[in-house]
Amino acid sequence: MVALKWAVCLAMLSAIAMCPQLWLTDRAFPTAPALDILPVLPQVASVGIASLLVLSIFAIAFMPKPGAMSLAPPVFLGALVLFDINRLQPCLYEYGLMFVALAMVKWGDSNAKGSKAGLASCCVIVVAFYIWGGVQKFNGVFENEVFPFLVGPFGHRFTDQFKALWLVGPVGEVLIGLLLFVPRTRVLGLIGVVAMHGLLLYVLGPFGQNCDSMVWPWNIWAVIFGLILFAGNDQWIVAPALNSVAGCFILLLAGVLPILSFFGRWDVFVSMAYYSGRLRDAWITITPNGVKHLPAAYRTGNPGLTADGPGRFRLDITKWSYSATNVPPYAEPRAYVSMVKRLEAMGVPAKEMTLMVRDANGLTNNERTYSAVSFR
Repeated sequence: MVALKWAVCLAMLSAIAMCPQLWLTDRAFPTAPALDILPVLPQVASVGIASLLVLSIFAIAFMPKPGAMSLAPPVFLGALVLFDINRLQPCLYEYGLMFVALAMVKWGDSNAKGSKAGLASCCVIVVAFYIWGGVQKFNGVFENEVFPFLVGPFGHRFTDQFKALWLVGPVGEVLIGLLLFVPRTRVLGLIGVVAMHGLLLYVLGPFGQNCDSMVWPWNIWAVIFGLILFAGNDQWIVAPALNSVAGCFILLLAGVLPILSFFGRWDVFVSMAYYSGRLRDAWITITPNGVKHLPAAYRTGNPGLTADGPGRFRLDITKWSYSATNVPPYAEPRAYVSMVKRLEAMGVPAKEMTLMVRDANGLTNNERTYSAVSFR
């Protein structure tokens, strides 16, 4: 359990370090509060809460028996997310749930009910991420866009050949989750974990597409978590997790609620849909007069702001977010609406902007379609 505690702490610290601008308020990308009634958090408050988040993680790492203290990081993270939903990145969501699981552990007694529930709950989180991550990829956009992008580093002459193998992605990920779930097949599952994340590190790393550096450490820690949680573990995981209220809560969030994302009742961003083709990206069509009213920090050096025909500019929110915070935006329409409202509050006339959001897609969509979304 000590190794798991250190792994969770270091994983979250590495994720925080990869996106330092995300924790600020005064940055080149607007914050988007989770609730419209919330004001913009002052920079000093944002830095203060982020500092408490980091300090609490260090404290847990060095405390022999952190106990309920393990709830501090998800509490501080939750406070920061309230004032900017873009901070709820998938990896941070995963680590936050793991800290909740660690709060159940009776340190020094691995056979205690709480310890077994905490360990099993972390296993549930990992298994759920693989299974739902694979299920989310059964769609035409993953087949036609995401998968060709992922196999791109192998050379264009192989792209067409590899494209026919797109089902290997979703099927393989679901299979890894199932193999880890069953005690007798966990060795095979761990082989799949190492192979999958090693491949993703090559594809997305500096020797491949050299993009999305936020997920590089996530892939490394995924292998470490797999080895810590499942190597030599011959216990079933659902029953022990259900022996505690926190375990039931984790099972609900990680294992059950993602199915609602296919019906528009749960956010895809926290349903393991990263690199699935199901994230709803967006852009803002803005007039030259609207561009003049943008804060200088949002105009200068912004790769997301480009000319898009006579008398019109395009502000790609995803490119904008990556360039300013090193993470994607929270891919839900209400988050985009919140950003546009922030721009309006800063002086950009609403009539000069049109928000275009990718339409929701299910398992059969073959291409992206976009619709204008009202923000008034």
